[in-house]
Amino acid sequence: DRRAGLRPFLVIASAGTTDTGAMDPLDAIADIAQAHDMWFHVDAAYGGFFILIDELKERFRGLERSDSLAIDPHKGLFMPYGVGAVLVRDVQALMRSHYYRANYMQDAHEHAHQLSPADLSPELTKHFRGLRFWLPLQLYGLAPFRAALAEKRALALYFHREVQRLGFETGPEPDLSVVIYRYVPARGDANEFNRRLTQYVQRDGRVFVSSTTIDGKVWLRLACLSFRTHLKHIDTLLEVLQAGVQALEAAESHTHRP
Repeated sequence: DRRAGLRPFLVIASAGTTDTGAMDPLDAIADIAQAHDMWFHVDAAYGGFFILIDELKERFRGLERSDSLAIDPHKGLFMPYGVGAVLVRDVQALMRSHYYRANYMQDAHEHAHQLSPADLSPELTKHFRGLRFWLPLQLYGLAPFRAALAEKRALALYFHREVQRLGFETGPEPDLSVVIYRYVPARGDANEFNRRLTQYVQRDGRVFVSSTTIDGKVWLRLACLSFRTHLKHIDTLLEVLQAGVQALEAAESHTHRP
């Protein structure tokens, strides 16, 4: 950018990518942003609340240095859908971006010394989303949410280990709670096999998985972040995957039978 005469102003890091759940080195990226006077934004929409797990706190080092942070309680804290948040260190940056005066709002200007949410975001009228977040925390505290996150992390590690025993390739050990895995058959196109395996699991209907494509390879994804997901569901998925591989390989062998 600089060689082209441009001035970079923003760097974005991910605290848990959608495809694989991978964590960026937040502290190192924060160093770069600080050295070059750039705004440092962290996308922690999916993964941010895993900071509540003691064993994962170190992976989030540098998060506290961000200028802004996107984080979704409706994901990592299992809250009702629509409870998302953007946290910005400098509130005046939000004011400069979103504040607007209109004649039809002149009566509201009497209280201009107070910060209004209408002046800090694109929305003028909005839902009371904060109540959906505040009330469960008041009723139950953090402990059950922390325990649920720890369970999802443990389930992801368990699945990562067990699916390899069934002959699947896997990505790296999950940073958070997303696992990517694929089966490479002895013959035929591996990508097509894994597409059909995804469809097999979805048609079975007991567990839902999705797929993604990374560097031209089709991978299945386990995204373990529902409060309803427990060990019995992971074991069911392993059983369905094993049955699916056997069924697809049998069909392939029948197709190529002389």
